[in-house]
Amino acid sequence: MISLLCETIFHIDATMTVASILDDNDMSQTLTDHDIISRLPRAPEKRSVAELLARLNAAGYQITARSLQRRLHSLARSHPLQCDDRDKPFGWSISTDGKVAMGELSVQEAVALKLSERYLGEAMPADLLNDLKSYFSQADSKLKHESLYRAWLEKIRVVPANQPLKKPVVARNIHANAYEGVLKGVVLNVTYRGPHAAKAKNYDVHPLAIVVRGSVTYLVARFLWAEDVSLMALHRFVSIKVTDEPIPSNDFDLDGFIAEGQLGFMPEREQTVRVRFYEGAGAHLAVTPISSGQKLKETDEGEHELTVHLPITEQLKWWLLGFGDCAEVLAPKSLRDEFKSRLNAAARHYQTARKP
Repeated sequence: MISLLCETIFHIDATMTVASILDDNDMSQTLTDHDIISRLPRAPEKRSVAELLARLNAAGYQITARSLQRRLHSLARSHPLQCDDRDKPFGWSISTDGKVAMGELSVQEAVALKLSERYLGEAMPADLLNDLKSYFSQADSKLKHESLYRAWLEKIRVVPANQPLKKPVVARNIHANAYEGVLKGVVLNVTYRGPHAAKAKNYDVHPLAIVVRGSVTYLVARFLWAEDVSLMALHRFVSIKVTDEPIPSNDFDLDGFIAEGQLGFMPEREQTVRVRFYEGAGAHLAVTPISSGQKLKETDEGEHELTVHLPITEQLKWWLLGFGDCAEVLAPKSLRDEFKSRLNAAARHYQTARKP
């Protein structure tokens, strides 16, 4: 409901001369209702006329504050807009029960929203994802009448390059609280059971980031007594409580953390790795290199030799072992010896007669 104060301002504005009104209308003739509404927050947040005017001017729209005030009052008669004058600064917003984009959602936006819902849900905090439900619903309504793009959504899929695994069960409050801690930058009190621990233990941790790796979501965190950063799988948490204590400012670099091979689990120091691929198995590395500094040469027909300098991680080992007899580690010697031992052990398993 528009407040008495806002109505009073509106009536005062209405006393402007005809010449002034015509001048303002001429200045704002390219400004649509959607241009204004799309820059308003959803209640209980609000935006003052001055703030809204600054955003519109920055986008290239020319309109005066009084003309904008009149437009807002006019829009409030046919759209779920509200003016909040309970405390300063007074501001405008879209009411909580109002339609999200008031019919202005484009086909392109609808398609982008549906793809985001399908593939980016794990990357969003629970509150944000919940707030987007009305957008997703409106996208569905928009695409009901757009057969071309509705069909496109059935013709596009993003699939993992490796064997997909079912996601482990994570309690909803665990997921929500972990994301909230990272979002707000506050200390989390957690009860966590490590992969080899006999029982869960209670800690206070500094949440730094969230990483979704395949079917598992990790909290990247630092224990209060440690300098090193740890990966904590969400499905191993027994409980997570969000505190009000802010974490100290830090210079943690998530991209650097990933580039160092930390997601490969317990990386060793970088070494020069040489691998010979057989039967064309390594040819794809010319198009999709494992590193920008790699060297790949064809030694014989169907055989390629890769030389690359990188950390030796468990993920790298899994990748190489996945080639089976089509890949041979030449260097470093420690990695070659490890693979020789593991593959000999695997061969012995297959040589043992077992009932099917």
